[in-house]
Amino acid sequence: MLRDLHKVRSPLSTLFGRKHDIHPFEDSEKLEHLCVKSDHSLFAFGSSSKKRPFRLIIGRLFASQLLDMQEFSIKDYKSTQSFKQADATLGSKPLVLFQGSAFETNEKNKRTKSLLLDFFSGPKPEKLMVQGMEHVVVCSAIESSAPASASSSTPSVLVKRFRLKLTKSASKLPRTELVEVGPSFKMELDRSKDPDRDRWKQSIKVPKEIKPKKVKNVSKNPMGKRQARVHLGVQNFDQIHTVHHGESKRKKLKKSMAEGTKASAPAQGEA
Repeated sequence: MLRDLHKVRSPLSTLFGRKHDIHPFEDSEKLEHLCVKSDHSLFAFGSSSKKRPFRLIIGRLFASQLLDMQEFSIKDYKSTQSFKQADATLGSKPLVLFQGSAFETNEKNKRTKSLLLDFFSGPKPEKLMVQGMEHVVVCSAIESSAPASASSSTPSVLVKRFRLKLTKSASKLPRTELVEVGPSFKMELDRSKDPDRDRWKQSIKVPKEIKPKKVKNVSKNPMGKRQARVHLGVQNFDQIHTVHHGESKRKKLKKSMAEGTKASAPAQGEA
């Protein structure tokens, strides 16, 4: 499973082949040392014991120290090789889709969504080619059918990966088909370590240098296009040279001369 996750994250990930005597929930110093040494702030740690078989821990670091992590029990695992389908290009960026209301209502699932999004998404480019979107990772929150007394339990998450097959269609956009390529597994939350509130605020704080600067009188419409507002002073249209500029001056001159002639003419009945 770790090899499959490494392929999805490649070339941004580092795979450790030998076993390490590390227990992150008891002591996280060794794990922090490995992450700092490899220049990684995100990790996936696999372990298996008699008490906790087939466990996966996903966590993050901030300022070279552990920020948060969650341990999951993995079930119904299917490797990439078991699907026997052509995989996506190595290093291509996946689309990540979350479906299920639990990702917005349950606090534990909210953190699971944040961890999985950081793990699968990778860098955030400004533009994407349609032909470059080759695979999608679908994370589905499975609501439990247990009675109301157990409704507070955290729903499990089903993770599946599909290859996007683009074919011709009648419109400009291609027709999209999904072909499952794996890995596929079900995650059930076992343990979690939430971050300290102050450290979490520091980790999500955006520096002022990278914040987009607000330009005065410039906004964006719902379609994302820039719109600008230009303020002009009082305009004297008599001095604007247009095609009919001379004609308007002649009309005004005739009108003023006619008014002057009427004013100078004597009134009726005068000698």
